[in-house]
Amino acid sequence: MANSATWDERYAARELVWSAGPNRQFADEIASLTPGTALDVACGEGRNAIYLAEQGWKVTAVDFSEVGIDKGKRIAVSRGVEIEWIVGDVSIAPLPEQAFDLVAILYLHTDPGQRERWLSRAVAAVAPGGTFVYIGHDPTNIEGGVGGPQDPAVLPDKEEILGYLSGFEVDRAEVMNRPVDNEPGHGKQLQGVALDTVVRAHRTMAE
Repeated sequence: MANSATWDERYAARELVWSAGPNRQFADEIASLTPGTALDVACGEGRNAIYLAEQGWKVTAVDFSEVGIDKGKRIAVSRGVEIEWIVGDVSIAPLPEQAFDLVAILYLHTDPGQRERWLSRAVAAVAPGGTFVYIGHDPTNIEGGVGGPQDPAVLPDKEEILGYLSGFEVDRAEVMNRPVDNEPGHGKQLQGVALDTVVRAHRTMAE
């Protein structure tokens, strides 16, 4: 899988690799939540973190690309929001346990060993009553959709994600169609429908 240097090069090569606005499905998933503390895992250029901050969340955003984080910082300043930015590898860096009202992971695709580490840490970071959101390319996207990684080993399905959510109530777990029209980040024209795994769950309150 790509390392931080590879992503630094990608982020340095273009003004924005991804769109300036938030992921639309993510915006829908968090629309009804009361703003609190949020952690954006593998935030990239910070589009979702910045959106959260604009909605009143106190956001911590982490990514292993220093170039991506620097872009996020500049965009956040231009849009008048404050975010705690951290350059770090989420498969290695410790995360505080039960500390965030929202933990979000979008399109983070790594090998299974790394995934076990960052996914377990991210789930553990959700506070009692807090929400966990995962959105990523589904394995069925390889044959039935457009874009995304073509290695099934880096694409967890919803059942795998749900396996980490002991002590949570599941609000949504499904494969969703996402219309694609020249999807950013791929450097080529893409049109059609992508298939995404979408999981949203909340940790039950501690007794």
